[in-house]
Amino acid sequence: MIFKKEQIHSWESAYRLKFVNSLSGYKSVHLIGTKNDNGNPNLAVFNSIIHISSNPARIAFVMRSLSVPRHTYNNIIETGFYTINHVHKSFFKQAHYTSAKFESDQSEFDVCNLTEEYVDQFSAPFVAESTMKIGMKLVEDIEIKEGQCRLIVGEVQFVESKEEYLEEDGQLDLEKANDVCITGLNQYSSVKKLENIPYARVGKLPNFYQKERPDNIVFDKETQSYNANLLPYGTNIGAPSIGTSNLSRWKTQGVTSFNHVLKSKVEGIKDAYEILVEAYKINELLYNAKYEFEPIIGEVYHLYEKDNRDENFLSLVPPSTWKRKHIGSFKLNSEKVWSELKK
Repeated sequence: MIFKKEQIHSWESAYRLKFVNSLSGYKSVHLIGTKNDNGNPNLAVFNSIIHISSNPARIAFVMRSLSVPRHTYNNIIETGFYTINHVHKSFFKQAHYTSAKFESDQSEFDVCNLTEEYVDQFSAPFVAESTMKIGMKLVEDIEIKEGQCRLIVGEVQFVESKEEYLEEDGQLDLEKANDVCITGLNQYSSVKKLENIPYARVGKLPNFYQKERPDNIVFDKETQSYNANLLPYGTNIGAPSIGTSNLSRWKTQGVTSFNHVLKSKVEGIKDAYEILVEAYKINELLYNAKYEFEPIIGEVYHLYEKDNRDENFLSLVPPSTWKRKHIGSFKLNSEKVWSELKK
């Protein structure tokens, strides 16, 4: 299935918003903690945290348009400091609801039952429930003209993490931390580590055409697991062979079955074609009718024949209220396709 740009833009806004936000795949989830000059704390969930550099250690995030109040942005500009807190399974629902539009003097910590914490005399608040905390200092506020967004670049001041999360090579095991990730705006998922792969070097590429396992080893690449015990047939060398005792009868049954399936599919194609032709006729009729208003998606409209019969016209007036020749009642969907309401 292919979704063209014009089709996507024609969708209802909330549906389109979730679809487009899902296109970038799984994203990390973090809570950003700030405090304004008056000492009022703020907490907001973000899924746009990105790595900028390792030396110096810098992390950025995208702030959406400032056409509406953005307490996180205002507080960072005022004070220059903020915190990034990883979101774990134990409190991801509370983290999600910090996205509600609270007043500037309302603390999301209090409303969402999260604990405001201060670490190492850092001025911005951390989330005590998070076991991965980062203290940040504002470095650069970059305007992204497309979408009227801003890229907030900060420098890492310190990191607080459990020692058990740190692997020998310096990476963090976020599966141990019970981190969550997000798809779109509100679909949360667990983080699962698959494998540590060596740094990619041209001279040390694996042979991707060589089998990793013998043919008699059953391994599902999609789930990265051995699933022989889940299959409905034997997979080891000593398993009974699969064969047919009466091949001629099997072929006859197969041909009969195929002909039946083929006939059913042909009939289905005929039915679908007739439905498509009918839909084309309906839409040709409606788009050639006269109306001086923009039809609303989901609203019921009635098609009438004019007295001179040269031109049909569309109206919201139901046929029971006047004596016009009523052709039919119709509704427009989000794809701008008309469908007739059955009488």
